[in-house]
Amino acid sequence: MLKKIFLFLCLTFFEIHLAQNINVQPVNKEQLSKLIKERNGKVLLLNLWATWCIPCREEFPDLIRIVNEFKNNYAEVVGISIDFQDEVQSKIIPFLKKQKVNFKNYVNGFDNDEQLINMISKKWNGALPTTIIYDSTGKQVSFLEGKRTYQEFKNELDKIIKLESSALK
Repeated sequence: MLKKIFLFLCLTFFEIHLAQNINVQPVNKEQLSKLIKERNGKVLLLNLWATWCIPCREEFPDLIRIVNEFKNNYAEVVGISIDFQDEVQSKIIPFLKKQKVNFKNYVNGFDNDEQLINMISKKWNGALPTTIIYDSTGKQVSFLEGKRTYQEFKNELDKIIKLESSALK
């Protein structure tokens, strides 16, 4: 029993420590392309959001829940804030700390929004939140525009992971 309590306290401390040491760096076209293509066998759920976007803030707890469920199950969640780079310390990091974020987040480092939009999808109008899921080879397999729920994220990831695992057999 004491071992379980000790382990729980250690994990809690580790999660709090991670949440307090959040590092948000700009991501540019080359870095994002590398992130998408170099999957190391994992599916990528890429969420584009902003602190000023109410639906983005509302779906964040569901993204955190997805990370907790899928972190050992061939999936990775990454966020990109569309806030301005000079708002990292004043807005983005405080928001991520409040949410107790448990996944990597970047801030838009593209020269202009149009470059990011075109890289994500020529069909995308830039609406937030938007979530794109890439398979383990970096191929875009799902495009979810607008606020989504935990169940919607889970269903998409389950479907893609199932397809990938059956292809390996």
